[in-house]
Amino acid sequence: MAHREYLLTESDCTNIEFSERVISIGTGTYMIYKGVRELFKRPLLALGQVAIGSALLYRGATGTCDVKRLIEREYEHPEKAEFV
Repeated sequence: MAHREYLLTESDCTNIEFSERVISIGTGTYMIYKGVRELFKRPLLALGQVAIGSALLYRGATGTCDVKRLIEREYEHPEKAEFV
């Protein structure tokens, strides 16, 4: 049988917990839904909601968060902190 990667499995590259992933997926899905519903009423707000919802959905699906990785790196090595 072929090896399968499942959506919410832990791996070496994930840096967020299972509960954070579930919350991100739920919140992202809801924000995308709300954004699509309000697309013709308030287009700029709706596009912002869809963009943020998509980022949350991606964060939950992949299990990686670059912002959290950057904060953890800065916390572990404060002398090497880079501010962009």
